[in-house]
Amino acid sequence: MSFRKTPIEKFRTQLNYLRQFSDVSIEENQILVDGNIIVEFNENEIIYGTARYSSTSREPIYQDDYSVTIPLTHENLRLINSNPINPPRKTRIIMRVFNNITGTSYNRMILGSNENRIDNTDLYITRDLYLNIIEIDKEEGRDKSIRVRNRAVPFLNSQFGIDTTEIESERNYALLLREIIESGEVTQNDIVSLSEQLEKGEPTKVVIEKQINKQTEWLLETIERILEIDKLTVPKTKQFGNEEFGYSKISITGPEHLMEKILSDYGQYSLFGVPALLNTNKYVIHEGRSRSQFDLILINHIGDVEVVELKRPDKYLLEFGGGRGKFYPSKDLAIAISQTERYITAINKDNDDEYLIDGLKIRDFLNREIGNTMFIESIRPKGLIIMGSWQKLAKDYDKLDEATKRRITRENYENDSRQAYKELKNSLKNITILTYSELLENARTRLELFDNEE
Repeated sequence: MSFRKTPIEKFRTQLNYLRQFSDVSIEENQILVDGNIIVEFNENEIIYGTARYSSTSREPIYQDDYSVTIPLTHENLRLINSNPINPPRKTRIIMRVFNNITGTSYNRMILGSNENRIDNTDLYITRDLYLNIIEIDKEEGRDKSIRVRNRAVPFLNSQFGIDTTEIESERNYALLLREIIESGEVTQNDIVSLSEQLEKGEPTKVVIEKQINKQTEWLLETIERILEIDKLTVPKTKQFGNEEFGYSKISITGPEHLMEKILSDYGQYSLFGVPALLNTNKYVIHEGRSRSQFDLILINHIGDVEVVELKRPDKYLLEFGGGRGKFYPSKDLAIAISQTERYITAINKDNDDEYLIDGLKIRDFLNREIGNTMFIESIRPKGLIIMGSWQKLAKDYDKLDEATKRRITRENYENDSRQAYKELKNSLKNITILTYSELLENARTRLELFDNEE
């Protein structure tokens, strides 16, 4: 299994471009020119001050009238120049537009923000709005050039005898449509009505895929914010579910339940890519007593079943034995493996009178629930455990006791935890273990492949 680079690791890779300049140095989380700090960065953001760098000028450092802060995400990294020592060149266009319209001189831009807003002289701009304004500027610049040339045509004909055909500007109607939508003059119903008039075929497929991708990007970003919460208390979970997904607070019992609701409502196509996802909220009864309740059941295209056990995203998967210096499954993960083994046993008995859901054999129950869509016959049932994140494979090194730290370095501790995780994943026969980070990365990779195709 490969671990994808974090945004800060990607940015550090981009910094290799600067090594060709003898007056530029990179020290810790700073970029310096002749000892002067030009850029500061950390895991959360890149901070460009007002100083800019030009390697070809007599005076390589010059001053601009605004600073730029870029939240460090995979998406925002695409906005950064090939020369990462300066902020994106087009930020000046955005500043000019807002300064002219509002009559205010803004001192700082937060580019790639989660929302568009103004806070005194700070300008918060989302990535989408930035790209839209840049596209408008590009189109208007092209139109202006064409208009000037068209007006000059009579002079060229009369004064020089040059036969010049007038040039017509090509309007970007996709951009124009976005402008119309932003104006608020077009309702959602208008958009739905327009989409219904689309003919079948490739263009319609593109429209639908773009909407699915937009929804998926929102879902990934929102779940990512859950993973960033260090300790998910019940109140935090209820608040997040209510604000981000509109769930009533009383309907959420805790972190695992919130993830179950999110993946049930949004995960079938975006995250799991299966034709059927079932949240039964039912217990398997064996000989009169409850055995366990499946969190989710996935059905693939050939009717096979995969039972999903969801655990908290803020729990560690591994623990470190200070005495022997080895990693082993945490208590929460060991319980999840045991539960999933029981699930697989139950699914293997899908036609057994002793294993019942709602008084029905498991196979009959599943066919009752979704049998009108597809036939289910679990020939090789599997289990999937989703728990924790890449940041929580094991306890953070800084939280270890001093005796343990003396026995193992930070680098060895982190490398060994990843190796132990890979070995554990490969040791289980019918059970797959995924972190929530990996679940999101699988979906994000599909999105990036689609973007590259475009």
